[in-house]
Amino acid sequence: MTRFEQFNEMMFEAYCKKAVSNAAKKECQKKAARGLMEQSLSELTDAALYGVVAKSGEVEQPEEPCQIFYVQEMNIPVYEPELSKALSYLMPKDREIILLYYFKGLKDAKIALLVHMGVSTVSRRRRAATKRLRELIENAT
Repeated sequence: MTRFEQFNEMMFEAYCKKAVSNAAKKECQKKAARGLMEQSLSELTDAALYGVVAKSGEVEQPEEPCQIFYVQEMNIPVYEPELSKALSYLMPKDREIILLYYFKGLKDAKIALLVHMGVSTVSRRRRAATKRLRELIENAT
């Protein structure tokens, strides 16, 4: 091997070492930046944890902060803070009926099958819960 070939081999080795070193450094920087954006599971609220355990296998990332309600194996995000707070004051079955009716667009008959109640009971509870929500939101402002 000539001296020129030895020099070229050394330069190629140095280039490869530097490229690998730079790639490793870049990955460490990416990992550190991602660590700054991530939250510990212990810091998450119950609603956010429900969002993490999406049944469909995908986690929806909202553009703005929201509260996620878990109803009938579905995640239902509510983006209005006043509304989500008012919904949390409702009885669980009433909240479930409201979320299924207004956010998922289901009719009373379909909701009645899901929550194991009569259609008239679902309709009555939905109207009462809607009235209660209005009162809670109006009193909050």
